[in-house]
Amino acid sequence: MKAIFILIGLGIAALIALGIAFIAFGVYVVATRLGMATVEPYAAGFWAGLWQGLIVLLSFFTSWFDKSITIYQTGNVGFWYNFGYIFGLCIALGGSGKAASKK
Repeated sequence: MKAIFILIGLGIAALIALGIAFIAFGVYVVATRLGMATVEPYAAGFWAGLWQGLIVLLSFFTSWFDKSITIYQTGNVGFWYNFGYIFGLCIALGGSGKAASKK
């Protein structure tokens, strides 16, 4: 009886580990395929900043494993990229939401 519980526990742990591996692979694919390029022929503007602000967590975790991924693109147009990036961060990380509306 005890051996069955051990096998069930090991099976559940293996499924969880496999699920985490699939999620990590998916994050890597999204960040490398849809994330920010390190070299682009044009300077990043508002829309690129917004997108990169939205996927900042994916880019951050993926940058641990791939050094060519960054969380902020240095080749940008300045104010409008920064505005889009901060706006995307607020959306992705939940800034100015419930905490701002509490009395």
